[in-house]
Amino acid sequence: GNKRFSLSALLFVSVLPSHTCGTPGLIPNGVIHGSRYNMGDKIRYSCESGFVLEGHSILTCIVSPGSGAQWDFPSPFCRAEGACGGTLRGTAGSITSPGYPAEYDNNLDCTWSILAEPGDTIALVFNDFLLEDKYDFLEISGTEAPSIW
Repeated sequence: GNKRFSLSALLFVSVLPSHTCGTPGLIPNGVIHGSRYNMGDKIRYSCESGFVLEGHSILTCIVSPGSGAQWDFPSPFCRAEGACGGTLRGTAGSITSPGYPAEYDNNLDCTWSILAEPGDTIALVFNDFLLEDKYDFLEISGTEAPSIW
């Protein structure tokens, strides 16, 4: 006679965490050193001649809770030497006038953008601060009303 079988199966689908951070991406006027992007690997950024690196030059692929692996810092960027202004990302950074500690040139208009996550607090600590009285000023603006010194 015919025999019938019943089959009961449980299907387990699990998403394994990624063990690679993927390429961190090229940056304009920059060079990336290193071609391995797995956990524990490090890559280093440098800038072409005439440009200065802002941010972290070395990124490490680290274990990240929930997502598997990610780079420990955002990619840096390259700004032109002597250029005034730029964008800061990450947990720390430094802002100086061009040629510091030498005096800055006349008629400079420098704008720095500091990027942070919503809810983060940005703290500015001034180590050395000297402006030409009656001519120069510093304006800090964001979600609050601007402060001018």
